[in-house]
Amino acid sequence: MDPDLIDPNLVFARTAAGEEAMLQRTRVVQRNVRMVLILVDGNATVTELCNKTGNAEITQNALLELENDGFIERRVEKDSVWRHGRKAANGKNTAILEPVSEFSTFGNKAESAPATSPSSRSQVTRIIPFPGNRQGTPSLTPSTLTTSTLTPTTLTPAPTATASDYGTVFLPKAAPESSAVLPADTLPQKPSLLEHLQALTRRVPAEDLAKRKFRRRGGQRLHLHWSMGLMLGLLLVAAMLALVVLFFPYARYLPEVEEALAQSTGRSAKVGAMSVSVYPKPGLLLDNVRFGDQADSDAILIPALRLQPVIGTLLSPRIVFREAELRSISLSARTVATLSRILQSAARQSATAGVLQVSVVKAELSFAGLRIGEMNGDFELSGERLLEAISLRSADGKLSAQLRPTASGVAVQLEGLGWRPAQDSPYVFDSLELKGEISGPDFVINSVESRVFDGLVRGTAVLRGSGHPAMAGEISFERINVAKLGEAWGVARQFEGEAAGKLKFSASSDSWSAMLPALQATGGFTIHRGSLGGIDLPEAVRRVSATPLTLGGRTRFEELSGAISVTPGASRFSRLVLNAGLMQSSGQIEVSHDRQLRGRMDVQMRGRADHTAMPIVISGPLKSPLTQTAGR
Repeated sequence: MDPDLIDPNLVFARTAAGEEAMLQRTRVVQRNVRMVLILVDGNATVTELCNKTGNAEITQNALLELENDGFIERRVEKDSVWRHGRKAANGKNTAILEPVSEFSTFGNKAESAPATSPSSRSQVTRIIPFPGNRQGTPSLTPSTLTTSTLTPTTLTPAPTATASDYGTVFLPKAAPESSAVLPADTLPQKPSLLEHLQALTRRVPAEDLAKRKFRRRGGQRLHLHWSMGLMLGLLLVAAMLALVVLFFPYARYLPEVEEALAQSTGRSAKVGAMSVSVYPKPGLLLDNVRFGDQADSDAILIPALRLQPVIGTLLSPRIVFREAELRSISLSARTVATLSRILQSAARQSATAGVLQVSVVKAELSFAGLRIGEMNGDFELSGERLLEAISLRSADGKLSAQLRPTASGVAVQLEGLGWRPAQDSPYVFDSLELKGEISGPDFVINSVESRVFDGLVRGTAVLRGSGHPAMAGEISFERINVAKLGEAWGVARQFEGEAAGKLKFSASSDSWSAMLPALQATGGFTIHRGSLGGIDLPEAVRRVSATPLTLGGRTRFEELSGAISVTPGASRFSRLVLNAGLMQSSGQIEVSHDRQLRGRMDVQMRGRADHTAMPIVISGPLKSPLTQTAGR
C-alpha cells in the first residue's frame, strides 16, 4: 500500500471522471469501491472515511484503487498555522527548519541571504488575518513573522501584545487547478436521452440513496429532471384527451353524421349512438346503423360500424375513411347485394365520404336459417372501390368462404380442413370443397367434395329456403370406414368394413334442425372385408334353437351388398347377399328409428351334406341382437 495513505489527515476529492462514474453504474461496479467513491467529498479525511465505513483496511484499499483509476485525487492544501502547531507539539518535523523568509526583520538583513521556500516557486502567497481584540492573542505583523519562523517557539504569546494590534500572516496559497485541456477520453460525456430514461426506470441502489440523502443534508435543492417533466406532461395531455373523448357530446352531431351517410350511400341512414373508440383501433364508433327504411326488404342493420378517417381529409369537402369495420353483421345474399350497391354509390366523386378498405369482424353467413358464425375477413375492392368479393375465415382458421356478387345473386365457395359443422357435431370433415350459387330462395350446390370417415364423398344438391325448408340431391361415396360411421351414429364399433355406394336423397320439414329425421333416400351399397357384431350366423345354424337367443359373437365376411331405403320411420336393407368363405346367406333387415331389429337371413353352409339353406330370424335391439331358427 502507498505510505501516504497511512496519513490520517490526507483529504481526497473526486475528479471529473469520478463525477461521471457516479451517474454510470458500469464504470465502478464493486460495491465497496463505489460506496467509498460516494463518501469522498473533498472535505473528509482518511480517518473520517474509515470511521464512516467501519473498516479501515477496505477503505484505504478502495481509496488507492480509485486514485489509480483516476476517479479521485489528493487535495493539495497546506495546513493552517494552528495545525502546524499541533503537529509540532506532537513531535512531528521538529528538526526541520524552513529557510529564512525574505520578509523577516530578525537578524542582520544584509547578512541573511534571501532564501526561497520550495513551495513559493509554484504557489501564490495568500494573507490570513488574525482576529484582533482577543485577550492573550499576540500581535503578528509582516515585520515580526515570516513563513520560516512558524514554529512552536515563535508562536508563543508576547507579553506586550495589546488588543489594538493586528497581525498578518503570509502563507503559500494552494496552487490552482491546472487549466490545461483534458484528453477527449477523460472529458465527462453528457448523458444521452436513452441514458436519462434508463436512469429514471431502473431501481435506485442503496448507495445512490445514501448519496442523495447526503446531498439533501448539505442543503442542495432537488430539481425535477427534464425527462421526468416531459413524461409527466405527456401523461397530463393523455389524461385530458381521455376526458374529452369520454365526455364529448357526440349525440349533438348525430343528424349531421346521418345526413353524410345518406348522401354517400344513396340510402336513408339511422344511427343509434356515436362515440370515439381508442382500442383496439382508434376511430369513430357508430352503433346500430341501419341503411334503408325498416319496412324495406333490402334494409340492412350493422350492429357496430367503426370508421377510421384519413387525418388529412378531415377538413376537406370529401372525407376519406382508411377503413370501415363491420362488426357482428349477418351476411346473406340480400345483404351482400345491398353492400355492393352502397359501395358503388360511395365511389362517386360527388359523395361526401369514401372508404379505402372494408373489413368484417364476428360476421355470420346465413341462408334461409342456416348459419355459420364467428367469421372474420375483408372486402376485395377493385381500383374503382367497387365490391368484387368478400373473403372470410373462421376464428379457428378451419373454414374459409368467398362470396362473390353476380347478376342473379351471390356465388359461394367454401373450403374446410378439419372442420366440424357444430361444436358438438359427431361429423368432422377432413377436407371440404363446395361450390354453388345463391339465387333468390334457392342455393344450388353445383359440386361438393369431402373427405370424411377416411373416405371420399361427392355430390350435388339444391337447398330451398322459401316456405318450408327443403333439399334434394345425390351423392356417391367410397372407402367409407364403417366403424367410424357407426361411432357417429352411436353404435360404437359394432360394424366394420369399407363401404361404397350411391344415394339419392330428399327432405322437407318446418326447420333445418328437423331435416335429418325427415330424410328419405334410396340407393345401393357394398361393404368389403367387414363383420357384423352381435350376430353370429354360423353359431345360430349349429344350435338350431327355436327360442330367441343372444349369442353375441361376430360374423365376418368378405363382401356384403344390397339395397338401402331410408324413410323417416326406419332404414330397410334389402336384397342382402353375404359371402364368407363356405357360408353364403341372403335376406333383409330393417332398423327402426328407435334402433330395433327385425329381419331374416337364409344361411347356407357349403361344407355340409345338406345344402339346404337354414332360415335365421333376427330381432331385438341393435346393440344385442337375438337369433333363432325358423321353420322351413
